[in-house]
Amino acid sequence: MGEGEGEGKIDWHYPHLFRRLPREDEDNLLDSMIFVLVIFLSSILAASVEAQSGKNFFEGKTITLFAGSSAGGGTDITARLIGRHMERYIPGNPRILVANKPGAGGMIAVNELYNRSKPDGLTMSTMNTGSLFGLATGNDALKFDLQKFIWVGQALDEAQTLYVRSATLYTSFEAIRKANKDGKQPKMGAQSLDHTSNVVVKIVEQILGLDFQVIPGYQGTPEILLDIERGALDGRSQGTGSLLGTRREWIEKRFIRLLVTSKNKRDSRLPEVPTIEELAPPGKKNLLSALYAAENIGRSIVLPPGVPVDRVKVLRDAFATMAQDPQFMKEADKIGLEVGLTRGEDMNRDIENTVRDKNLMEVYRKIMTAP
Repeated sequence: MGEGEGEGKIDWHYPHLFRRLPREDEDNLLDSMIFVLVIFLSSILAASVEAQSGKNFFEGKTITLFAGSSAGGGTDITARLIGRHMERYIPGNPRILVANKPGAGGMIAVNELYNRSKPDGLTMSTMNTGSLFGLATGNDALKFDLQKFIWVGQALDEAQTLYVRSATLYTSFEAIRKANKDGKQPKMGAQSLDHTSNVVVKIVEQILGLDFQVIPGYQGTPEILLDIERGALDGRSQGTGSLLGTRREWIEKRFIRLLVTSKNKRDSRLPEVPTIEELAPPGKKNLLSALYAAENIGRSIVLPPGVPVDRVKVLRDAFATMAQDPQFMKEADKIGLEVGLTRGEDMNRDIENTVRDKNLMEVYRKIMTAP
């Protein structure tokens, strides 16, 4: 075997493969190698952050869910139902702890979420339709931009039922109209002026040409129900599921008279109660559209702005899976709640469309400012 031949030897017949590169090419090659190394290290770091921010992030954690009402009300009941079942579907099985934040028709809870909670996916809140009405009237109590919230989803029906105590003069709309002529008005309890407990009453007023006296300022449903029981109030508008979940016996014992529901078709649980759609004259249909659009955000769950996208996806997927779980649906039905899933992505899109609808927002403003 000759010189330059054999294993481990360099074949000098191809010296052009080993000549020194020009200085400029060496620098370019070095830059390329550094670039590739940076990309490689960045991908490793991103994968590590992804693992921490996504599915693995929630392991061993506690998620706080604000309920914007006092304990025992419809918002509280739904929040605790969601908390019990949703935590089973979040990877890592974190605990969901419900914290009551009553006041201002649920806005105290939402204000705190928006302004004081870390955007880490560990704090959520219930959202009430009052936020939409308050936005329409420029309510200074709203310290947030509604469109910047991140919706997790809505799993429960938010239709309302308007009712009065049976032992009053106001047990039908005709009776209320007659009493109005004599200067008398049913006293209806409400959490705040921009809460559904007031707004639905105001919409019914305008649709049917009636006059109610709404008394706002209650911290939550339990306080309103107590005043109805002792005769300080004549009635209220309440979420149908909330009513069935808190005072089903009132219906069974005929302590109250159910006057109308805000659904666009009769509720199978209360088939004898007419809908506002049935009673509304043709010229009032725009008020019905406003009511239905607002109800779409009731009983929904939101995150503050800025939560990482992958954590949002984990929570939205867990919420959607929960809403279709037979155990969740069975328990919801048992306490009088009607299940109907809207995913968070769709909620955000619906809110944006509603807020941008100037005609709809003007309807809300007129309802809220009506004497």
